[in-house]
Amino acid sequence: MNIKIIRVTKDEAELEFLDEGHTFLNVLKYSLLQDPQVESATYDVKHPMISNPIFYIKTESKDPLKALQDASLRLKDEFEALLGLIRLKAEAIS
Repeated sequence: MNIKIIRVTKDEAELEFLDEGHTFLNVLKYSLLQDPQVESATYDVKHPMISNPIFYIKTESKDPLKALQDASLRLKDEFEALLGLIRLKAEAIS
């Protein structure tokens, strides 16, 4: 995954996600919005065939890149838990 940082301030970030789509960005947005210090998280795709999504993060008092890191770690934990459940079910079937 490639990310281009367009702009970062103490409470806002604008990032371009190269070659990513709604599937990943919706999950990331959801995770960011679980953080009470994140005021808003959204993205825009000008044209799905010729442009990359631009992701916007606004926080109340937290570094927006730290908020992004925390959201990513939450997702990692959730997907590892899901993978564990899938493995347990697969072993039970075998």
